Amino acid sequence: IRFDMKDNDLLLSFPLRKSPTIVTLLLLILGWLANEIALAWIHERVPRDSPPLPDLFFSFFPEIDGSIRIAEYSMLILLSNALIVIFLHRHRWHVARRVFFCVSIAYFFRAFAITIFQPPVPSTHTFCAPKSSSDSSLIFNRVSKMFWSAGIEQLRPRELCGDLIVSGHTLTIFIALQTFQQYAPKKLQCLTVIYSVLAYIALFAILLNRKHYTIDVVFGYMVATRIFTEYHSAAISFHDGSLSRNPLSSFLWLRFIPYLESDSPPLHLLSNQLDCPSDCLPSFTRYRSSK
Repeated sequence: IRFDMKDNDLLLSFPLRKSPTIVTLLLLILGWLANEIALAWIHERVPRDSPPLPDLFFSFFPEIDGSIRIAEYSMLILLSNALIVIFLHRHRWHVARRVFFCVSIAYFFRAFAITIFQPPVPSTHTFCAPKSSSDSSLIFNRVSKMFWSAGIEQLRPRELCGDLIVSGHTLTIFIALQTFQQYAPKKLQCLTVIYSVLAYIALFAILLNRKHYTIDVVFGYMVATRIFTEYHSAAISFHDGSLSRNPLSSFLWLRFIPYLESDSPPLHLLSNQLDCPSDCLPSFTRYRSSK
């Protein structure tokens, strides 16, 4: 779903509401916090004495310790490019709210999934901190240690176990990739092939390091791509006046579409162009003149 136009006069006539973007950012933070709380709680429920479950990928490929670095560096490249596109996009407030909302729904679903199902860890070499009583103070301490690392093992070595059934790395990788594909200007679209290859290399590295079962990665891919695609499909229907006839409108989370899209330009009129935020240059000029 990609649209561009040269004439932006119509787009400038749309009133801008920043509050929906702020709301979706808060939802994103809450979704991430829900994941951290779920992991801090389910750590005590993960079976310690059970061997890893059978996995077809594990039958053909050996475990390679440290390959998670490839996955995380690839993820950071994709994520940084997506954030640059969002921040510099001409319609950054509209783009940001769409992406933030998709991320928040994906992570709320992940928090639910890891809470209801805890398989054994995929590797016998995985370190899991000893079990202890799951009181509120312990959960708070665990969350406070994990929250700012954003799930990146290079920033926080893995100690808690259980967040397997939907791969968080895969969610981030593919929502970032789709954001770049959807909203990057045409002259940057040549990079999507490289970034797509990078995304699948990252998935392969995750499995080689036995950080997830194959089904975790498949679920992560399906959740990320379905949520992103369904949101944008529903947004198109909303602007066409046909949302009520779209079968996707029956989904509870898509009831937010009118609130999020009422001030947004239709997707076929949205111009994928990057520019510097209007308040950045004056601020930089004032900073330089004060030196």
